[in-house]
Formats: sequence, structure tokens, C-alpha cells
Amino acid sequence: MANYSMDDESWNKRVVKVRTYLENNDLGDMEQVILWNLNQGENDVDNRKRYWTSITTLFGMLPDNPISRGRESDLPVEVSQTIAKIAANYAAAFSAPFATDPLFGEIVRKHGKSGYGAYADVSEYSKSLETSMKSALTTYYRNHIKARDGPQWDGILSEDGTVSITVQSSEVNEEEE
Repeated sequence: MANYSMDDESWNKRVVKVRTYLENNDLGDMEQVILWNLNQGENDVDNRKRYWTSITTLFGMLPDNPISRGRESDLPVEVSQTIAKIAANYAAAFSAPFATDPLFGEIVRKHGKSGYGAYADVSEYSKSLETSMKSALTTYYRNHIKARDGPQWDGILSEDGTVSITVQSSEVNEEEE
């Protein structure tokens, strides 16, 4: 007989990611189904893998799926989800002109490693913007945590939807001392 149980540590780590996502995103009716699966998993340890499979299937239908395969990020869940939210908003806002004016499709090009080719469509361009913003914000957050030079961000999105990015330089600090 197959084993569908999951230990508390693994389950709780996954649940935190899902609950944080639900707090920050409106999933409509899907939210009730996800919460039902979470509650069942809390009470039925022997079938947690089945409930988790249901949850991952539901999240798989979302464009900003917070559950991914591969190595787990070392960023706190809240920061990862904040980065994803900001990057998605950024990509949507800055890809809008690309979608509405054919001129942008001709003049906006991929980076040199990609041969400066044109983007196939607004979806490809938007994905590129989203990826680059995620990378930048992750770097800013890691700079903050490790007190490195350069742009720093504490991982917080304020209530008004803004972030506070500061620039740290060791040269400035050495001159002040």
C-alpha cells in the first residue's frame, strides 16, 4: 500500500507558503477549495500528500504560482511573494505600451546574449521584465541582509504599495568615520 503521509515539518513549511499567498491575493472561489484541502491535511496526516497534490494542481492554473519545483528559495516566504507581486505589477505596467503600439515591438530588443532579437510578443516581453525585476529585488534584499554596497531593500511593501530602496556605499561610510 502506498504511503501518502507527510511529516509535520514538511507540511507546515508548505502551509505557510500557501497561507501567505492567500493573505496577499484574492483567488475567489478557489480559495475555499484550497482552505478545505489545508484543513483536511491538518487533520488527516496519513493522506497529506494527496491533499498537497490537490493544492498544487489548483495553484498550477495561476499565472503567478507560488509553488515551484526544484530547490527551495532561501528567501523568507513573505519576501518571495512580495517580490513576485511587485514584479508582476511592474511587468504588466511596462509591457502595456509594447502591446498597444507596434513601434515598441520593433525598437525594444532582447539583451546582447540573446542576439538583440525582437521579442515574439507582449507575453515574452512581459515575462522578461518580470524576471529582471525579480532578480533586481532579490539582489537588493540580499544586499540589505548582508549589508553589502549598492541598492538595498528590506523586503517590505508599504500599505500604499511603495518600497524604500536605499543605496549603501562603503566609501561613504569610511569617509564619515
